[in-house]
Amino acid sequence: MGSIEGLNHKSPGMRRHWVALLVVGLLASSTASAITITQPDFRSGDWFEYDGWTAAVFAEYETKMAEESPDYERLNLTEEVPMRLTFQDEESINLGGEDTNCRVSIIEHSVNMTVHFTPGSTDYTNDTMTLNVTTNIKVWMPTGASAFEKRVETIMLETWFSGGGEDNYIESRLTTEEIIERDGLWPSGIEVGHEWDFAETISRTTVTEERINRALWNETSRQTDNIARQVTWTAVEEVDIAVGEYNLDTVPTIRMEQQIVGESRTSTDWYHEEGYLVKTQHFVNGTLLLSATLTDHDYSAENVVNTVVTSNGLPAPSMIAAITVIGIAAIPRSKSE
Repeated sequence: MGSIEGLNHKSPGMRRHWVALLVVGLLASSTASAITITQPDFRSGDWFEYDGWTAAVFAEYETKMAEESPDYERLNLTEEVPMRLTFQDEESINLGGEDTNCRVSIIEHSVNMTVHFTPGSTDYTNDTMTLNVTTNIKVWMPTGASAFEKRVETIMLETWFSGGGEDNYIESRLTTEEIIERDGLWPSGIEVGHEWDFAETISRTTVTEERINRALWNETSRQTDNIARQVTWTAVEEVDIAVGEYNLDTVPTIRMEQQIVGESRTSTDWYHEEGYLVKTQHFVNGTLLLSATLTDHDYSAENVVNTVVTSNGLPAPSMIAAITVIGIAAIPRSKSE
């Protein structure tokens, strides 16, 4: 039996040999377990699907309806298309006054919900209204070293309801375009304990449009902002994260904390060593708004080069903050009825 007692019966030279082997083995295993996050080698057609976005959107609208309509009763989830991040063919666009080759990615998600009001409190058929929220976020990330990034987020809110002898279809569209300039690049080969920060300048244009029954779009507001902020990142620890549709698989990750200095928003992101996002959580004033975890993916790269990481994770939902919803409140029945 290979015991300590058996080892002690061996010669001093033999004991030293075994101890040396044990020490080398422990050091080797310790080194092998360390994770270094490297540059993701995303290619056209790669995709990553995440669970959690629907729950965040549903909770946001549930709160909104409860606050704004006294006749609101409940909200039901009717159908959803899970959040999917897909990489497309590279494009050359103008960034910072130069034509720049960019890796292009698109995030898509939609959720269909039914709003139920107190029976008899509205003129809606069955006292119900249908909501459909669709999100599309397109990101242009330079393939080489660059201080710039471009993002275009489009949120569409569609509302259907029947009442007063007619059907109504109302659409609100919120489009936010951002050009982000940073004063530095991500560190190469991120490991636990690394800390870094960026000064970011964001040129943001936000446009809100509405239309009824598929008439012409009417622009209701347009706003342009220039935002300067400091963002800090810390690679905190190595963590195994449960993934997959039923959380049956685990993958090793590094947990990274992101803080926008002077703001109440924070996020925690767990990255695979090959650079892609495994899990993300977003908070405002310590309240969790979004928790999304990888459920499925198709990542074609076999070899990943250890260089500058540029994957930036997923945005928090904020589906309704700037959208004006026409007809969202229940229509009260007339007193004569």
